[in-house]
Amino acid sequence: MDDLRTEISSCLATEDNLWLSYDEDAGIERLTRTENGYDYHKHYEMNNFLDLPSGSSELDMEALAYQEPYLWFCGSMSFKRDSPSKEESLEKQLSSLSDIATDENRFSLGRIPCIKKNGTYELFKEIEYQGNSIRALLLRGGTKSTELHNALIRDEHLERFMMIPCKDNGFDIEGLAIYNERIFIGLRGPVLNGYAVILEIGCKEFEDELLLSQFSEEGKLYRKHFIDLQGMGIRELNITENGDLYLLAGPTMDLDGTISIYKIKGGLPEQHSSVIHDSERLFDVTRGAEIEHGTDKAEGMAFLPDGKLLITYDTPVAERLEGNTSVWMDCYELS
Repeated sequence: MDDLRTEISSCLATEDNLWLSYDEDAGIERLTRTENGYDYHKHYEMNNFLDLPSGSSELDMEALAYQEPYLWFCGSMSFKRDSPSKEESLEKQLSSLSDIATDENRFSLGRIPCIKKNGTYELFKEIEYQGNSIRALLLRGGTKSTELHNALIRDEHLERFMMIPCKDNGFDIEGLAIYNERIFIGLRGPVLNGYAVILEIGCKEFEDELLLSQFSEEGKLYRKHFIDLQGMGIRELNITENGDLYLLAGPTMDLDGTISIYKIKGGLPEQHSSVIHDSERLFDVTRGAEIEHGTDKAEGMAFLPDGKLLITYDTPVAERLEGNTSVWMDCYELS
C-alpha cells in the first residue's frame, strides 16, 4: 500500500471489508477490519475479471458501489489536459497545455460478482448465486466512449461539456451509488451555474455486456438531477438503507477549497428530471490544503458497519502517513 495510500479515489464498505480504488493502473484493493483499523491487503487486477478496452492501462476508477450480489465501478469517462513542467522550455510547456488526451480504459462502467465466503467478501469472474450463474460485465462501449457517453453527446445541458477536459469544468464522473436497481452517477463536472449534476441510469444484461435500460414512460436512457451545492461538484455518493442520499462535494476544477458533506433525505425523486434546492449541508471535512497546497483532497466516503462515516483522501498530508504502508483517514459520527 506504500504507493496506493496516496492515490485513493473512492472507498466502499461491505461489512468487515473495505474496498479502495485509485487513479493509477487498473485494480481494486480489499482490506479487512481488525481491532486496530484495516489490514490484510489483497489486490485484484481488473483484467482477471473483464476484457478492458485497453488491457491493463490506467482505468482512473473514481467510483465504487455495492448492491448484492455485485460490486459496481466506474471510470471518470473524461478527457484530460497535459500539465506543463517549469523545467521544460516555453514551447514545450505551451504544447503541453494544448495537448488533450484520454486513457482508453477511463470509459468503463461495470459490475463484478462480490459474494461473501467464509466471513469475507470475494470477487469472482463467474459464480453460481441463488441457482443462477452470474458474471462480470462491462457497459457497452469502446476506447473513446460508452453507450452512456454517446447518449449524452446530444443532451441539451451537457453536450457542450462532453469533450472538455475534466479539470476545465468538463464532463467528469466521481460518484456512484445504487438503490433498488436505480444507478446514480455523480459528476464532479460540469457544474452549471452552481448546480451539480447526478445522472440516473438502469442496466440490463444482454449476451456478454450491459446495455442501458430505457425508462419506458420517458423514452430516454438516462435521467438528470440538478443539485444546488453552492458551486461545488460531486466527489462521492452514498445511499443508506432507508434511501437517504449523501454527497461529498468539492471544487470541480484543480484548486484547493472547501469539501463538504450534504444530505438529501429520502433521496432523489423517481422522475425524468429534478432540481433540488434544499439539500442539507451537514459539515465540512478536513482541509489539508490549509497546511500544504494540493493535499488532503477528500474523495472517498463510506458508511462503516458501526454507522460512522469514513472519509478517505487523495494526496494525504505527510502527518497521515505511518511507516511504509499505513495511512490515517477520518471517521465522523452522524447524528
